[in-house]
Amino acid sequence: MSTTNPFSLDFLLQKPGKAARVIQTLDSRQAALYLSTVPVRVLAPVIERIESWPAARIIELMPTEQSSAVLCKVKFPAAAAVLRLVDDSTRNALLTNLPTQLTRTLSRSLNYPDDTVGAWMDRSAPHFSRDLSVAECVALLRQLNQTFELVVAVDDNHGIDGIIPVSALLISEPSRTLRELADRQCAPLVAQARLAKVKDVEEWQRFNTLPVRGRNGSFLGTLSRQTLYHALDKDSPAPSVPLRDSLLAHLSRAMMASVSGLLSILVNKRGRVSLGGDDNNELNH
Repeated sequence: MSTTNPFSLDFLLQKPGKAARVIQTLDSRQAALYLSTVPVRVLAPVIERIESWPAARIIELMPTEQSSAVLCKVKFPAAAAVLRLVDDSTRNALLTNLPTQLTRTLSRSLNYPDDTVGAWMDRSAPHFSRDLSVAECVALLRQLNQTFELVVAVDDNHGIDGIIPVSALLISEPSRTLRELADRQCAPLVAQARLAKVKDVEEWQRFNTLPVRGRNGSFLGTLSRQTLYHALDKDSPAPSVPLRDSLLAHLSRAMMASVSGLLSILVNKRGRVSLGGDDNNELNH
């Protein structure tokens, strides 16, 4: 598509949210080719509403001048989220083209001392709007071409709403939203916290990977237990835990968990019947 369709422009302008949900399902190159013909004033509200991962891929493929202009127009949390996810060369090019004050503020949000959580967090960790359905989320996850353990649900300001293990996501009803599934009992780590201070937090007893937030509550990435041990340079090896598994591995475990649960229910039902009747001796053999 080499020219802008006026109807499409009107759709982008009047319904940026709906347009974003359609565009983020397209191939990144196809989306970038089309959006590169769209005026920045129309494009910025759409990019701001696209999930951060597909938005970053599109920004990487559009002309640097246009991408920079878009980042100037979107809210700071959206711009910071995109910059965390683009490749190094694109990030450097964008920061060079942005206004000095914005570049300085964004750069501060991307850099942390070596002994802090922020310096070791995984900025590529998947996070999605809490209003996304399970079906939409899984479809986007399949495009990521990386391994992962959990996804983070975020609000409109990129604040952490909760986390969802991928294995739980895969056995949930497709129409349910991430908001409904989010586990809010997991307190996120703070990016500015010293590594030595977070190694004993209670959440490590439940999760192998924890979300990381900034001072303002915005989601920044995740930190795995394995990475934490490596960063602390312990004499003992990091725990052998299955981290960042593939979508297929999560699906296999989710299916096995479902089968095990069904078998447990059947056994319990059988036990209740036998204990109440004449088959008590059979149950003991």
